[in-house]
Amino acid sequence: MSENKHISIPKNVETGDQNDFHFLRKTGIEYIEKLGGKLWTDYNSHDPGITTLEVLSYAITDLGMRVNLNMEDILSSDDAEKDIHSQFLKATEILPSRPLTELDYRKLFIDINMASGHKRPIRNCWLVPKTETLYVDCETGKLDFKPIGKKTEDFKVRGMYDLYVDYAEDIDEEGNECEKSNINTRILDRYHANRSLCEDLAEIKQVETQKVAVCARIGLVNKADEELVHAKVTRAINNYLSPEVHFYSLKQMIDRGLSKDQIFEGPLLDNGFIDTEELRNSQLRREVRLSDIISEIMKIDGVKEIHEISIAGCDSVVKQNNDWLICIEKGRKPELCELSSFSYSKGALPLNINKEKVQNYLENLKREEEVLREDAKQNKELVLPQGTSSDIANYATILNEFPDTYGVGISGIIGNQNPEREALAKQMKGYLLFFDQILAGYFKHLEKVKEVLSINGGLKRTYFTQALKNIKGFDELVSDYDTINDDQLTDSLYEELDNSVERRNEVLDHLISRFAETFSDYTFLMKSLYGNSADEIVLSNKEIFLKEYKSLSKDRGLGYNYTSTSDSELWNTHNISGAQKRIARLLGIKDYTQRNLSQSPVSIIVTEDSGGKKSHTWKVKDAENNIVLSSVNTYKIEYAATKNLNEAIYQTIQVDQEDLENALERLDEEKPEETLEKLKNCENNFCLIGNIKIRVSLSGNFYLEIVDDPVTQAVIATHKKTNPYLTLGELKEGIVKTVNYLKYEFTEEGIFLVEHLLLKPTAKDYKLMGGIGCMSIGETFRIAYDLQADSSETSLSLADPVQYSEALMSSCEDCEIDVYDPYSFRISVVLPGFAYRFQDPDFRRYAETIIRQEIPAHVLAKICWVGDRFSEIQTAQNDLADFETAFKKYLSDKAKNNTATLGKSIQEVIMSLTYLNNIYRPGKLLDCAAEDDDSSDGKIILGQSNI
Repeated sequence: MSENKHISIPKNVETGDQNDFHFLRKTGIEYIEKLGGKLWTDYNSHDPGITTLEVLSYAITDLGMRVNLNMEDILSSDDAEKDIHSQFLKATEILPSRPLTELDYRKLFIDINMASGHKRPIRNCWLVPKTETLYVDCETGKLDFKPIGKKTEDFKVRGMYDLYVDYAEDIDEEGNECEKSNINTRILDRYHANRSLCEDLAEIKQVETQKVAVCARIGLVNKADEELVHAKVTRAINNYLSPEVHFYSLKQMIDRGLSKDQIFEGPLLDNGFIDTEELRNSQLRREVRLSDIISEIMKIDGVKEIHEISIAGCDSVVKQNNDWLICIEKGRKPELCELSSFSYSKGALPLNINKEKVQNYLENLKREEEVLREDAKQNKELVLPQGTSSDIANYATILNEFPDTYGVGISGIIGNQNPEREALAKQMKGYLLFFDQILAGYFKHLEKVKEVLSINGGLKRTYFTQALKNIKGFDELVSDYDTINDDQLTDSLYEELDNSVERRNEVLDHLISRFAETFSDYTFLMKSLYGNSADEIVLSNKEIFLKEYKSLSKDRGLGYNYTSTSDSELWNTHNISGAQKRIARLLGIKDYTQRNLSQSPVSIIVTEDSGGKKSHTWKVKDAENNIVLSSVNTYKIEYAATKNLNEAIYQTIQVDQEDLENALERLDEEKPEETLEKLKNCENNFCLIGNIKIRVSLSGNFYLEIVDDPVTQAVIATHKKTNPYLTLGELKEGIVKTVNYLKYEFTEEGIFLVEHLLLKPTAKDYKLMGGIGCMSIGETFRIAYDLQADSSETSLSLADPVQYSEALMSSCEDCEIDVYDPYSFRISVVLPGFAYRFQDPDFRRYAETIIRQEIPAHVLAKICWVGDRFSEIQTAQNDLADFETAFKKYLSDKAKNNTATLGKSIQEVIMSLTYLNNIYRPGKLLDCAAEDDDSSDGKIILGQSNI
């Protein structure tokens, strides 16, 4: 039985054979022997066939040498948009992340610089988890910060932190409260710009000190500078009591034995790098040991011996029972007090210490540290290699490498020219042109590698070649070749072979896989939803994903910055959580900005006749409010109109981009009369571009219609335009604009993410804010609350509030068993359920899987597919619109800290979340015994479906 062996892909698959001329010649001869050994036995160098083999082998070695150029040289370009520096993410862009752990946040705050004043205002800091207890009245469901009601239970809100700050020495002095306030503001700004999802900073506190006295008599060597030694002794003891964190340059971190991924782990700092292990060891001390202080002193140059040393507490915070150990109260920082004394001697001679010189030495030591810090600040980047750009595709024909006697080179036939020799030379040239064109294509491909592997779109070709040059008598072999450029030649050779969209998708899959990402399931779903156009749409999604990957990777756990107060940061903004951005890009959502999703570019128009019967039509508008598409028929129910809308958009975007360009070329502007006649008669479906039909009026104006089938040409929608297209040029431009808008710009999709922790009241006297919202997590999505308000005071209907007994998401479902925590590590994700893809149950399942995969593992998400579009005459279900109104008001009050109205706006958000209803497309109720009908849309089978 054979053993199972681990199989791995070798990193180095290079053989180097392409550079070995003798290997290529030998292998070629072996191949000739196998194919024609019975006919050809003379393989000497003078044989023309062997000469041809040698020339081809030489050309291959030329290509091999260029392939083996340094990668930075291959990828280098004189065009800045194609150069290596625009194609690759730097280490500082892709390796760091937003802070995740306590150590990450400490690094972030220690890194703070003030614009003026102290360059290093924070010596150290410590992030401490904080829990807050809320009490539940089990009879009413009300919440409070203190026990209420007859039957009370409690739960602890998690996800909050207190920050204890050790300010710099001169800032720590009394009278610097204003400067401390400025530093705290910087801390808050930096924290909220990097806040993790479902977490928050509760309070910033200055770390309290516990005074410690150290008394010592120290003997020095004869040559020691006693003032310098004393400066170093005091610094060493202070650093032991409260370890200082240092910044290092990239080279210093590498010299410490750290790998690149370890160095760049965590947030990218302004002042260099902090050693994570060193930071971990700089915790607040719980005890001060005399033996450790002795060890620190003896490490200092110039110290010979310690004659006498002792430690003692300067206050009565903790009683000292041990001469060798002082216990430090939790949360306090030990610090030398004024009772400390140090005396020095050299032999039997006591020394006097010049305090002014000591202070000068201390300042010099600080300046040295500032120099090192500045060096660390300037040297923190891994530099991308600078390549040398060259004409790597330049190809010289192999014909000029043959001996002149062959008559195929630039010199032509030398000596006796006759028709027979000319014919033989032309025949050989024609034969060798085949090899020439293949080799020219390889050289061109090598040059285009930088563009094929680029994340920037725009490539219309993935196969390349180039026109042959410097061939004597070439026009006698190939006609009209001198008028062809490289692109035309490439199209003529590879147009049928080159599916650029499919091949670009494969290239981007390769690039995406390098970041351990995948779009395979997404692509499969898009195929079922968008048919032929799926490849182009998915290609666009992948390009956008890769272009934004620096942010999508680094910010994946980032929360929303709720402290930004400008209107541009509150609504119609990109200021959303990193999780939202990443989920949106993985789902192919084109626009993830926080905006009114209920105000869709689609309008469902409802009309009512004299008999009271309603009919529905629809229209789609672009960003300039121009009508792009509208229905031609009316429908009795809104779902039928929506289904027709989706079908019309689907049929419009089915045309392939390349097919569209080829079809538009048929609309010859140079022969308008002939083209017009063909369009009128629709000869051989000349008027059809995919499922877009061009209609010509009697006056010669052009209109666009959408058909469901090119055979039947039944019109299902029309391209509504205020003025018809008057010329073929306008028509072609209009078709391209319409298709591109519906394929790449039109969207009804978006995403909201609500962090429940941010809905928690911040004031201890919560009644000043108007009440506490109570949102606990159960099997359903209803909310209990304790605010009673008049319906005239709010956009939500509170006149008939949800009773506690009816609240399916109460905070106290069964207090004898458990009390639900509605705030800690919970989010609500709200998506518009009316969008085309969002109606599809398979896509919803996929989207819910992606959402739960991408949010942090400790965060629980409630996902709601809600809402309906506004119609022009009446509104449909307004739950999404009410949520948007309430959420926008809440974001504004939260950012501006409007305590007077924040409680009420929180309540309105909670109430709007209460009335969010998942919507589903209509289905047909079938018995499980009924025959299967694949054409049934939205089947609901008894006993097999959850309703």
